[in-house]
Amino acid sequence: MADNNKPVKYMRYAIGEIILVVIGILIALQINTWNQQRIQNKEEQSALINLKQDFEYNYKTLDSILAETKINIETQFLILNHTGNKPKPKTEFEFNTSLNLLTDVNEFFPRNGYLDDLVNSGSLGIIKNQKLRNKLSSWNPVFEYIKAREIRVQISTDKVSIMIIKRGSWLNADAASTEETVKNNVFPKSGFDIDNRNLLNELEFENNTENTIYQNDNLIESHKKGLKLIAQILELLEQEIKQ
Repeated sequence: MADNNKPVKYMRYAIGEIILVVIGILIALQINTWNQQRIQNKEEQSALINLKQDFEYNYKTLDSILAETKINIETQFLILNHTGNKPKPKTEFEFNTSLNLLTDVNEFFPRNGYLDDLVNSGSLGIIKNQKLRNKLSSWNPVFEYIKAREIRVQISTDKVSIMIIKRGSWLNADAASTEETVKNNVFPKSGFDIDNRNLLNELEFENNTENTIYQNDNLIESHKKGLKLIAQILELLEQEIKQ
């Protein structure tokens, strides 16, 4: 009877050993999963913090550029109050100050490096929040739209610049700018008998000024769209960052 019970005992022992081995494997797998999850969480938090810093900079920068563009538009509208048969500015200096802002383009240069690295390396998936990932994926198209609007403004201001080169004096315009801001190099006035206020008598100049205002107004709308998206991204980042 004792001999007959030996296989049963051996089988029980073997099953017990197998169970212990399986439990050990499962525990090891669980520990490994925990470790991987901990590493991923740490990497995600680092990514969230870096993205938050970049988009805080982007919001501040874009908001400042929007404010500057609004000031440009206000000045450009003043120019339209003097075109054609309307009264001219009292001094050429006064007009030249406005003329410089007419050709100014406020460009936006954001911090996109960290987000670009995540996207290009295929690591954007490290961020668990699907809504946040979607918003981050929407940023580059919005940024490209802003740059496209900047190009339209640049094309319009280039037309004004060409008119000044052909029929006015950039030297007089820049002399007013450097005198007002007290830069290191102050330009002298033109050696030619020319007054930039004469540009106000040309319909082409009026049209180019109006088109510049129109393009700048569209640029501001793209700025607002960008600011709205950045605000949404920052809100989601704040929710995901563990204090």
